[in-house]
Amino acid sequence: MSRLRVLLAGLALLQAFSARAQDRPRPPVFSAGTNLVLVDFVVTDKSDNTVAGLKAGDFVVKEDGKERPILSFAAFGGAAAAVDAGPAEVVVEPFPSSTPTPAPTPSAITVLFVDDGQLSPQHAVRLRPALKRLISVIAERSGALALVAPWSKVSLANEVQGNLALFGAAVDKINGRRTDSRDMFPMADAEAFAIERGDPTMLNRLVLRFIALNPGLDADQAALTARSRATEVVHDARNRREDAFGVLLRSLDWLVKQPGRHSVVMVSGGFAYDSDDRKQQEVVTRSLRANAPIHFLDARGLPGMGVFQGVEYGPALEREAGETPFAFQDASEGSTSLALDTGGLVIRNTNDLTRGLARLLDMTTTYYILGYDPPEHRKPGYRKIKVEVANKNLKVIARKGYFDESSEAR
Repeated sequence: MSRLRVLLAGLALLQAFSARAQDRPRPPVFSAGTNLVLVDFVVTDKSDNTVAGLKAGDFVVKEDGKERPILSFAAFGGAAAAVDAGPAEVVVEPFPSSTPTPAPTPSAITVLFVDDGQLSPQHAVRLRPALKRLISVIAERSGALALVAPWSKVSLANEVQGNLALFGAAVDKINGRRTDSRDMFPMADAEAFAIERGDPTMLNRLVLRFIALNPGLDADQAALTARSRATEVVHDARNRREDAFGVLLRSLDWLVKQPGRHSVVMVSGGFAYDSDDRKQQEVVTRSLRANAPIHFLDARGLPGMGVFQGVEYGPALEREAGETPFAFQDASEGSTSLALDTGGLVIRNTNDLTRGLARLLDMTTTYYILGYDPPEHRKPGYRKIKVEVANKNLKVIARKGYFDESSEAR
């Protein structure tokens, strides 16, 4: 199956679900102007617990470092209310410049994107129990879910309550397809991008590695091989990242049409940072339009023994030829930055995937939305957003900004 067909198959979300979703209660609609920028954010305490009950006066929002007046504000109550006492409470505060009408609690709609193109088969097997637990919790909270794993041909969207068996069977079909090369010219994605950027230190590391693993290879031959190998690895890495971006963009377009709280949870082995990546800013901007943060759960778990510390490579490689000290983080730097740019949470360095997914879900039930009118922009570019809370013991998790590519209304 071609990559295009895989992506299309993975995003064939059920039309019947979309039709039913139109009858659900919608979130508050603020009439503060056509250029109103809505910022979805979460507040946590020092223990990383979500904090409810704050008011508009507790916050300041800035664009490009300059404070903007908050024109609309809504607070959505915590997980305990959603689980133990029915729908969470919604508090909408009117402002003199706008008079929004309080609306019923919106249903939570989560796109769970299992990036099976970036998962190893071992990671996929270990992930299944955590995914099933997450789905059970969504059912308890009367949420709706779109489960997408394109390479495993999984595409399912429905209310979770009453459909646990259906979602469980879909999870069992998810398999990882990524297998990292174990040949005599091993190279990580982040290393390949560094060589493509012309990093001499990284090139020297790979030259030493290739010479150690291939006796008889001289330095010039090793350098030529490293550059050629980097081109191959970069090409494959970009293809896998483009597959992921394709799913994310189509998921966000689908979410725009759905009522209620939006969020995307990307479960993946992650992808490396690429300085030539231009598609990521499109994903960031689209997430703003859909008012949907993208959370990233690193399915690799805790970092273990390095790739080159096993029996196959260990005796042959010196420290200067092995992985860098930050290789594990570098392997997912691109997906980490995507989550942070959209106001999402990053869960990594844990083998307790169930707990990590539960923490992500908490952010879909206790959150705030504020709206502000941005200043006039004379030129397109990136606009920085910062939401500050008066209580210094609290922390705000919000998107870092958006890309304004034209003077058209957002």
